[in-house]
Amino acid sequence: MRAIRSLALLLPALLLLLLPAGCSGGKAPPEITLVLKTTVETAEFWQEAVDGARSAAQELGVELTVTGASSETAIDEQIAVMEDVIATLPDVIILVASDYTRLNDVTNEAVAAGIPVVTMDSDVSTDARTAFVASDNYAIGLTLGQELGRLVDAGQVAVLTHSSVSSSGVNRAQGAMDALADSGAIEVTGVYDCGNDPEKAREIALELLEQYPELAGFVCTNEVCNLGVAGVLTELGLGGELAVVGCDNAQQQIQYLEQGVIQVTVIQRPFNMGYQAVEQALRVHQELPVSSFTEVPCVAITQDNMYNSENQKLLFPF
Repeated sequence: MRAIRSLALLLPALLLLLLPAGCSGGKAPPEITLVLKTTVETAEFWQEAVDGARSAAQELGVELTVTGASSETAIDEQIAVMEDVIATLPDVIILVASDYTRLNDVTNEAVAAGIPVVTMDSDVSTDARTAFVASDNYAIGLTLGQELGRLVDAGQVAVLTHSSVSSSGVNRAQGAMDALADSGAIEVTGVYDCGNDPEKAREIALELLEQYPELAGFVCTNEVCNLGVAGVLTELGLGGELAVVGCDNAQQQIQYLEQGVIQVTVIQRPFNMGYQAVEQALRVHQELPVSSFTEVPCVAITQDNMYNSENQKLLFPF
């Protein structure tokens, strides 16, 4: 009888031990919201970046929410999305800014509400943000310009950018222009903004080929620009006749590289970028030291080196 009474006294304690950890009053995981400047369907780059962010969140015990605007040119929409996110009071916001200056006010608003902001890929110009995780976009542009200069001795070339207002688009285009300026025999017809729209990229490529029949090459600052140009050249039977250098590693880009339609593509490691952005955001939440800029290194891939084992890992990260 005494044994039964003792067991009855122990049962409540045993039941408490068997309850899920979340019911025992444990500390809630940090809440981080990633605000993209466009949808993941726009480019494989964003799919990989979000995969990296989610992997980091799972491994580090972070609750991650992903949201964003419908397109890269929908700047007002992204500002509205940021305001909605601020109202939910996450612990940290990771922002991929569609506009270098117009996202400043809402970034300041978030920080004033006690929400630190970490930027990823495309920065804001306000000092209120805590950290920036990205490739060196100006260096990417320099590499693109230098590679096109290596492929084209003389003639007219065009620079097609995904954005003339985001820091990534502006800095890559400027880097390319600076590199091409060092080659006195190359004339740049201009910098053309496709607004990260695949159809607009195609239209610009077609117009340039019609307007400049002697055009010798293109600099393309991201996947969308690169696929638009390469697709048009392939359809017109001009694949390999013009020099094309681009950025990112969508599967279709890799096929164009193998076919010689694209001669160079600069790989950014978007999975690593998303992963490190969440890492930095968590460090900010934990009040640990962070760098103002965390660089995600890039590498230029050509037909000559694309089959190297290390470059294969970059071209096919999964």
